[in-house]
Amino acid sequence: GSQVLMALVGRALLLLGLLVAVYGIGASLYGARTGRSEWVDSGRRAVYALAGLTTLAFVILEAAFLRSDFSFNVVAEHSSTTTPTFYKAAAAWSSQEGSLLLWVFLLSLWSSLILFLTRKRLREIAPYATAVLLGFGAFFISLAAFFANPFTTTAHPPTEGAGLDPLLLHPSMMIHPPMLYSGYTLLTIPFAFAIGALVTGKLGSEWIGITRRFALAAWLFLGIGILLGAR
Repeated sequence: GSQVLMALVGRALLLLGLLVAVYGIGASLYGARTGRSEWVDSGRRAVYALAGLTTLAFVILEAAFLRSDFSFNVVAEHSSTTTPTFYKAAAAWSSQEGSLLLWVFLLSLWSSLILFLTRKRLREIAPYATAVLLGFGAFFISLAAFFANPFTTTAHPPTEGAGLDPLLLHPSMMIHPPMLYSGYTLLTIPFAFAIGALVTGKLGSEWIGITRRFALAAWLFLGIGILLGAR
């Protein structure tokens, strides 16, 4: 019963996240168009809310892997009772479903960080950047909610799971995918602010200065991820 409940909560968090993202896009664009800062602020807070919701969803998925809860289909397909705990934790992102959730989780964290840092700056560009970031968030969370849901369950769980793909039993499995996804999602930040700059015609260097660290971090994480993947 509790497993089914956690799966339902996970699914509900994804759907709520999608609603929050869509609302945030609307609020940001409306605030930018009408010059009403309270709507812009509300749009920014939607990103924080999305980060909170996806964090909770990811914790639920990780907990299912760590306790070998095979009523979760994704756990039964990618983990087993004999999988070492280290790899049980990493198995969450060995699946497409878990990877999508990790992606939107990281995207919302980095987005929250940049929007928190720029909350008093880039007033014209930021709401458009927020809308772009939430657009990506909505896209990925809708994939997770409707096409590759990590919270699908079975009423008669198997006693043993299929286990992690032997190719993935490597220590860097713990670091490689999160590094790659951090790199990809961090690149979304300069992209979103570039779109905001183009929309508003504020093509000065201020937004570049502020997002530069995110671009460098993206390059660093992608580089590490690619090297670990090759290793």
